[in-house]
Amino acid sequence: MKQTLAPASDDALKLSAWLPYRLFLVAAQVARPLESFYSETFGLSQAGWRILAVIAERDAANASEIGRACALDPFAVSRGIGQLVELGFAVRRPGKTDRRFAAVSITRSGRTAFNRIAALGSAIEARLLARLSDSERTTLDSALTRLEGESARIDAVGWRALLDDAATP
Repeated sequence: MKQTLAPASDDALKLSAWLPYRLFLVAAQVARPLESFYSETFGLSQAGWRILAVIAERDAANASEIGRACALDPFAVSRGIGQLVELGFAVRRPGKTDRRFAAVSITRSGRTAFNRIAALGSAIEARLLARLSDSERTTLDSALTRLEGESARIDAVGWRALLDDAATP
């Protein structure tokens, strides 16, 4: 059976112009050098780095809190915590109120690694923001705050509700 090609529709989504894709590209392009640094320098995986960043900010976080903060599934969180413990960057202690919920804390060597990675992350951010005026930075921050809120609502309602909304005139 011969396949026929469908012509592009004028109202079709154009990936190169789609906001979520453009945001993804920016994030992916700046994440690559950072990931290269932390994996080569410290042997960290992406999940390990994200978890390290969370526990650097929130001492004694449990796996559920870490998973939510990093947008990681429980298996990835467990592996990442295990990697950090193995590298000596974190310790796992029984939870204060419930021993089933282990608290994960950063160690001194974990803090040192985090600070080195964070310095590169800050340099990347400064370079990006240097391309914007002060008012553009303020506008971007405000816009991202609103987009973060709306993206959380989109995620919460799911695709079915979105399709239902799109079908309603």
